[in-house]
Amino acid sequence: MKRKRMLDLAAAALIASSAFATAASASTVVVNNDEWTLSDTGFAQSATTGQFVSNLVAEFGTTIHAYSNNFSFTGASLATAMTNAGATYTTGTAFSFTLANISAYDAILLGGDYLSASELTDLSAYVAAGGNVYIAGGTGILGPALEAAAWNPFIAAYGVQMNTVYNGITGNISVSGDSLFAGVSTLYQQNGNGLFGASVVCCGQDGLYAIYRTPATIPLPAAGWLLVAGLGSITALRRRKHN
Repeated sequence: MKRKRMLDLAAAALIASSAFATAASASTVVVNNDEWTLSDTGFAQSATTGQFVSNLVAEFGTTIHAYSNNFSFTGASLATAMTNAGATYTTGTAFSFTLANISAYDAILLGGDYLSASELTDLSAYVAAGGNVYIAGGTGILGPALEAAAWNPFIAAYGVQMNTVYNGITGNISVSGDSLFAGVSTLYQQNGNGLFGASVVCCGQDGLYAIYRTPATIPLPAAGWLLVAGLGSITALRRRKHN
Protein backbone atom coordinates (compact mmCIF):
# COMPACT_ATOMS: atom_id res chain seq x y z
CA MET A 1 0.00 0.00 0.00
CA LYS A 2 2.85 2.34 0.90
CA ARG A 3 4.62 1.52 -2.39
CA LYS A 4 1.48 2.38 -4.37
CA ARG A 5 1.22 5.67 -2.51
CA MET A 6 4.86 6.48 -3.31
CA LEU A 7 4.30 5.79 -7.01
CA ASP A 8 1.17 7.93 -6.98
CA LEU A 9 3.20 10.75 -5.47
CA ALA A 10 5.86 10.27 -8.13
CA ALA A 11 3.30 10.50 -10.89
CA ALA A 12 1.84 13.65 -9.38
CA ALA A 13 5.30 15.19 -9.06
CA LEU A 14 6.03 14.27 -12.67
CA ILE A 15 2.96 16.14 -13.85
CA ALA A 16 3.65 19.11 -11.59
CA SER A 17 7.24 19.36 -12.79
CA SER A 18 6.35 19.34 -16.48
CA ALA A 19 6.10 23.13 -16.71
CA PHE A 20 9.57 23.54 -15.23
CA ALA A 21 11.17 20.76 -17.22
CA THR A 22 9.96 22.05 -20.55
CA ALA A 23 10.23 25.78 -19.85
CA ALA A 24 14.00 26.19 -19.92
CA SER A 25 15.88 25.04 -23.00
CA ALA A 26 19.36 25.78 -24.28
CA SER A 27 19.66 29.14 -26.03
CA THR A 28 22.44 31.37 -27.35
CA VAL A 29 22.82 35.14 -27.16
CA VAL A 30 25.39 36.66 -29.53
CA VAL A 31 26.42 40.31 -29.30
CA ASN A 32 28.47 41.80 -32.13
CA ASN A 33 30.00 45.20 -31.48
CA ASP A 34 29.19 46.34 -35.02
CA GLU A 35 26.51 45.99 -37.69
CA TRP A 36 28.69 46.07 -40.82
CA THR A 37 29.69 42.41 -40.42
CA LEU A 38 26.53 41.00 -42.05
CA SER A 39 26.04 43.81 -44.57
CA ASP A 40 26.73 43.46 -48.28
CA THR A 41 29.96 45.36 -47.67
CA GLY A 42 30.92 42.92 -44.93
CA PHE A 43 30.45 39.99 -47.28
CA ALA A 44 32.46 41.73 -50.01
CA GLN A 45 35.31 42.50 -47.63
CA SER A 46 35.63 39.11 -45.93
CA ALA A 47 35.28 35.84 -47.83
CA THR A 48 34.47 33.87 -44.68
CA THR A 49 31.36 35.84 -43.69
CA GLY A 50 29.19 33.19 -45.35
CA GLN A 51 30.72 30.51 -43.13
CA PHE A 52 29.96 32.65 -40.08
CA VAL A 53 26.31 32.82 -41.15
CA SER A 54 26.28 29.06 -41.69
CA ASN A 55 27.62 28.58 -38.17
CA LEU A 56 24.95 30.90 -36.78
CA VAL A 57 22.21 28.90 -38.49
CA ALA A 58 23.66 25.65 -37.12
CA GLU A 59 23.65 27.20 -33.64
CA PHE A 60 20.30 29.00 -33.78
CA GLY A 61 18.03 26.86 -35.94
CA THR A 62 16.55 27.44 -39.35
CA THR A 63 13.69 29.90 -38.77
CA ILE A 64 15.29 33.32 -38.33
CA HIS A 65 13.81 36.83 -38.35
CA ALA A 66 15.64 40.16 -38.21
CA TYR A 67 13.35 42.52 -36.31
CA SER A 68 15.07 45.49 -37.90
CA ASN A 69 15.14 47.62 -41.01
CA ASN A 70 18.88 48.23 -40.69
CA PHE A 71 20.93 47.75 -43.86
CA SER A 72 23.07 45.13 -42.13
CA PHE A 73 20.16 42.70 -42.12
CA THR A 74 18.42 43.54 -45.39
CA GLY A 75 21.19 42.94 -47.93
CA ALA A 76 21.04 40.34 -50.69
CA SER A 77 24.30 38.72 -49.55
CA LEU A 78 22.94 37.85 -46.11
CA ALA A 79 19.67 36.57 -47.55
CA THR A 80 21.59 34.31 -49.94
CA ALA A 81 23.89 33.04 -47.20
CA MET A 82 20.90 32.23 -44.99
CA THR A 83 19.23 30.31 -47.81
CA ASN A 84 22.45 28.43 -48.59
CA ALA A 85 22.68 27.45 -44.92
CA GLY A 86 19.14 26.05 -45.00
CA ALA A 87 17.42 28.86 -43.13
CA THR A 88 14.10 30.57 -43.76
CA TYR A 89 15.07 34.21 -43.28
CA THR A 90 12.76 37.22 -43.01
CA THR A 91 13.18 40.85 -41.96
CA GLY A 92 11.08 43.80 -40.85
CA THR A 93 9.13 45.29 -37.97
CA ALA A 94 5.61 44.95 -39.36
CA PHE A 95 4.35 42.82 -36.46
CA SER A 96 4.18 43.73 -32.78
CA PHE A 97 7.20 42.64 -30.76
CA THR A 98 5.49 40.31 -28.30
CA LEU A 99 6.58 37.02 -26.80
CA ALA A 100 3.84 35.21 -28.70
CA ASN A 101 4.95 36.66 -32.04
CA ILE A 102 8.71 36.24 -31.69
CA SER A 103 8.30 32.70 -30.37
CA ALA A 104 7.44 31.66 -33.92
CA TYR A 105 11.16 31.95 -34.72
CA ASP A 106 14.23 30.01 -33.65
CA ALA A 107 16.24 33.22 -33.56
CA ILE A 108 15.71 36.98 -33.57
CA LEU A 109 18.32 39.37 -34.99
CA LEU A 110 18.35 42.94 -33.66
CA GLY A 111 20.17 46.19 -34.30
CA GLY A 112 19.32 49.82 -34.98
CA ASP A 113 15.62 49.45 -34.14
CA TYR A 114 15.51 49.72 -30.36
CA LEU A 115 12.97 48.05 -28.09
CA SER A 116 10.85 49.37 -25.24
CA ALA A 117 11.24 48.12 -21.67
CA SER A 118 8.26 45.80 -22.03
CA GLU A 119 9.62 44.45 -25.31
CA LEU A 120 12.98 43.77 -23.68
CA THR A 121 11.13 41.86 -20.96
CA ASP A 122 9.50 39.72 -23.65
CA LEU A 123 12.91 39.21 -25.25
CA SER A 124 14.30 37.92 -21.95
CA ALA A 125 11.36 35.53 -21.63
CA TYR A 126 12.00 34.39 -25.20
CA VAL A 127 15.60 33.49 -24.34
CA ALA A 128 14.49 31.73 -21.15
CA ALA A 129 12.15 29.59 -23.25
CA GLY A 130 14.94 28.55 -25.63
CA GLY A 131 14.98 31.38 -28.17
CA ASN A 132 18.23 32.66 -29.66
CA VAL A 133 19.24 36.30 -30.10
CA TYR A 134 21.84 38.16 -32.17
CA ILE A 135 22.39 41.86 -31.44
CA ALA A 136 24.51 44.22 -33.52
CA GLY A 137 25.83 47.43 -31.99
CA GLY A 138 27.62 50.29 -33.67
CA THR A 139 24.69 51.33 -35.85
CA GLY A 140 25.06 55.03 -35.06
CA ILE A 141 21.36 55.42 -34.29
CA LEU A 142 21.14 58.15 -31.60
CA GLY A 143 24.88 57.87 -30.91
CA PRO A 144 27.05 55.40 -28.97
CA ALA A 145 25.86 56.25 -25.45
CA LEU A 146 22.17 55.87 -26.24
CA GLU A 147 22.86 52.77 -28.30
CA ALA A 148 24.58 51.19 -25.32
CA ALA A 149 21.74 52.31 -23.04
CA ALA A 150 19.21 50.68 -25.37
CA TRP A 151 20.77 47.21 -25.14
CA ASN A 152 22.67 47.06 -21.85
CA PRO A 153 19.61 46.38 -19.64
CA PHE A 154 18.94 43.23 -21.66
CA ILE A 155 22.45 41.93 -22.30
CA ALA A 156 23.61 42.46 -18.70
CA ALA A 157 21.98 39.16 -17.76
CA TYR A 158 24.23 37.41 -20.28
CA GLY A 159 27.55 38.74 -19.04
CA VAL A 160 28.21 41.58 -21.46
CA GLN A 161 27.86 45.35 -21.74
CA MET A 162 28.41 47.84 -24.57
CA ASN A 163 30.79 50.75 -24.18
CA THR A 164 29.29 54.21 -24.48
CA VAL A 165 31.84 55.30 -27.10
CA TYR A 166 32.62 53.80 -30.50
CA ASN A 167 35.92 51.93 -30.76
CA GLY A 168 37.20 53.25 -34.10
CA ILE A 169 38.15 49.74 -35.27
CA THR A 170 37.65 49.25 -39.00
CA GLY A 171 38.64 46.47 -41.41
CA ASN A 172 38.85 42.70 -41.57
CA ILE A 173 39.55 41.47 -38.05
CA SER A 174 40.88 38.00 -37.24
CA VAL A 175 38.39 36.09 -35.10
CA SER A 176 38.70 33.06 -32.82
CA GLY A 177 37.71 31.83 -29.40
CA ASP A 178 34.40 30.05 -30.05
CA SER A 179 32.88 27.36 -32.25
CA LEU A 180 30.87 30.05 -34.08
CA PHE A 181 34.17 31.09 -35.64
CA ALA A 182 35.02 27.61 -36.95
CA GLY A 183 36.22 28.03 -40.54
CA VAL A 184 36.00 31.82 -40.19
CA SER A 185 39.32 33.61 -40.52
CA THR A 186 38.17 37.23 -40.52
CA LEU A 187 35.02 39.33 -40.19
CA TYR A 188 34.58 42.92 -41.30
CA GLN A 189 33.55 45.80 -39.10
CA GLN A 190 33.49 49.58 -39.13
CA ASN A 191 33.58 51.45 -35.80
CA GLY A 192 31.38 49.59 -33.32
CA ASN A 193 30.44 49.72 -29.64
CA GLY A 194 33.24 47.92 -27.80
CA LEU A 195 32.14 45.13 -25.47
CA PHE A 196 33.23 44.11 -21.99
CA GLY A 197 32.21 41.39 -19.56
CA ALA A 198 32.61 37.68 -18.86
CA SER A 199 30.95 36.57 -22.10
CA VAL A 200 33.36 38.38 -24.43
CA VAL A 201 35.16 35.76 -26.55
CA CYS A 202 37.00 37.91 -29.09
CA CYS A 203 39.15 39.83 -29.84
CA GLY A 204 41.55 40.48 -26.99
CA GLN A 205 41.14 43.72 -25.09
CA ASP A 206 39.07 45.21 -27.92
CA GLY A 207 35.94 43.22 -27.01
CA LEU A 208 34.28 42.72 -30.39
CA TYR A 209 32.12 39.61 -29.89
CA ALA A 210 30.33 38.16 -26.87
CA ILE A 211 28.59 34.78 -26.78
CA TYR A 212 26.46 33.43 -23.95
CA ARG A 213 24.86 29.99 -23.90
CA THR A 214 22.20 29.09 -21.37
CA PRO A 215 22.29 25.56 -19.95
CA ALA A 216 19.58 23.12 -21.00
CA THR A 217 17.45 21.42 -18.37
CA ILE A 218 17.07 17.63 -18.28
CA PRO A 219 14.37 16.71 -20.84
CA LEU A 220 11.01 15.99 -19.23
CA PRO A 221 10.94 12.19 -19.79
CA ALA A 222 14.43 11.78 -18.33
CA ALA A 223 13.72 14.10 -15.40
CA GLY A 224 10.45 12.36 -14.66
CA TRP A 225 11.82 8.84 -14.74
CA LEU A 226 14.80 9.83 -12.64
CA LEU A 227 12.30 11.03 -10.04
CA VAL A 228 10.31 7.79 -10.22
CA ALA A 229 13.51 5.70 -10.00
CA GLY A 230 14.67 7.67 -6.98
CA LEU A 231 11.39 7.20 -5.14
CA GLY A 232 11.44 3.52 -6.05
CA SER A 233 14.88 3.17 -4.47
CA ILE A 234 13.62 4.79 -1.28
CA THR A 235 10.74 2.29 -1.17
CA ALA A 236 13.14 -0.62 -1.65
CA LEU A 237 15.38 0.57 1.18
CA ARG A 238 12.41 0.89 3.51
CA ARG A 239 11.34 -2.67 2.68
CA ARG A 240 14.81 -4.00 3.49
CA LYS A 241 14.73 -2.28 6.86
CA HIS A 242 11.36 -3.83 7.67
CA ASN A 243 12.61 -7.27 6.64
